[in-house]
Amino acid sequence: MSKTIHDSVYRKLVNELTQERIRLNISQGELASTVGLNQSDISKIEKLERRLDVLEFALILKALRIKENVRLQNIVKDFTGISHGEDR
Repeated sequence: MSKTIHDSVYRKLVNELTQERIRLNISQGELASTVGLNQSDISKIEKLERRLDVLEFALILKALRIKENVRLQNIVKDFTGISHGEDR
């Protein structure tokens, strides 16, 4: 079994999170500060050199304002396999 960091679903998620960070005009440094990481950690995650921890994932979602960010909500739903009709 290959490492999850090389899985196409994981790679797509990280790419989508990166694109969303850029779309929201949040720098790697700003995101890192909010999440409690170093800028180099964010860079390594985005370059698929470091695996994203589940708690870091939750903090990143919060930093990218998931509660009001429908695009990000859809990204997470697609990643988790939760269909858009199963919200409640």
